[in-house]
Amino acid sequence: MSAALRSSLVLLALVLLVPGSASAQAGKPQGFSSRSPNEARVERLLATLSLREKVGQLLLAYPQLNKDGPVEVGGVLFVGGTLKKLDAAKARIRSSRERARIPPFFAVDIEGGSFNRLDRYPSLKALPLARELAALEDAEVEAWGLRAGKAMQEVGLNMNLAPVFDVAPQGHMFRNGRAFSGDPAVVKKKATAFARGLAKAGVVAIGKHFPGYGDLDADSDHERATVDWDEARVRREAEAFRAADRFLGGVMMSNIVYSRFGPKPAILEPALVALAHEGGGLSVTDDVAIRALADQIGAEPEEVLRQAFLAGNDLILTTAPPDWAQGLDYFGILMTLAESTPQNTERLDAAVRRVLRLKDRMGLLDGM
Repeated sequence: MSAALRSSLVLLALVLLVPGSASAQAGKPQGFSSRSPNEARVERLLATLSLREKVGQLLLAYPQLNKDGPVEVGGVLFVGGTLKKLDAAKARIRSSRERARIPPFFAVDIEGGSFNRLDRYPSLKALPLARELAALEDAEVEAWGLRAGKAMQEVGLNMNLAPVFDVAPQGHMFRNGRAFSGDPAVVKKKATAFARGLAKAGVVAIGKHFPGYGDLDADSDHERATVDWDEARVRREAEAFRAADRFLGGVMMSNIVYSRFGPKPAILEPALVALAHEGGGLSVTDDVAIRALADQIGAEPEEVLRQAFLAGNDLILTTAPPDWAQGLDYFGILMTLAESTPQNTERLDAAVRRVLRLKDRMGLLDGM
């Protein structure tokens, strides 16, 4: 063997053995921010789903009451006291994962300050409020995102319904400190840095509240909140989200009425949901179980659910357990609606396809 050949073989061996090299990492899934979905796998899996299974993928819901039956929802939402006991939460997540045919999203909202569902986790007790994070260097904000993501992963959570991308120079989001800033450039940099840190930990961020809360003074969770922005203003507010598209799994729609787009809150307006999809990610509703939404459209809660689906949303969030006897029959209502017209069947498939694509980017479908 020539000296040149021996040198080449030695060099090749070193490349294969060096941690972090492309060859050494070839067998490991890429982070979702740099990984494209396996379209063939997504289509193959989609074709195997029943109508009920497809509808289930659209639901991001409070943990079901039945702790032994199959988990059919696309995502499990942890709010309120569901994370007070971390060991119990970990056990519930493990059990839910084992009982689900398709691995669910396990979601929570961790923004910072008092808006932190994991404040019992030691490394996140001091997580600053967004307005405080804005005063830090980008690298420090990213480090906080990474720390939050690692804590979530340790518990078993893989989706953060945060950060906030609202540009708020004044008003409701300014007063509560959830907005990073009233300066669009600052919001883009800091919110993106936090989302980038989450992505490095393998956690998907969902930016909110699309297309933007702005300087609105009202609290849309409790009262009708309306702005009369033209399309140019709406798109300008949405630019903050677009800056972070690579690190976002999607956006959460706001409950604000953008009157020039229609009389209903954004989560129920097809044109605004279509605008959200321009970023390539999911459109996620805020809580459809809140009474204020039903009151705004002058209908019962089941009509909010129907309109959220008809608007084109991919994940319909509810803080009601999906199997709660006193709650809505989420599966029944959506199944009936989805099969009522060919257009609705196509709408369902399009939404499920987007959900599966994100899950595949996250590595949740590997081996399926």
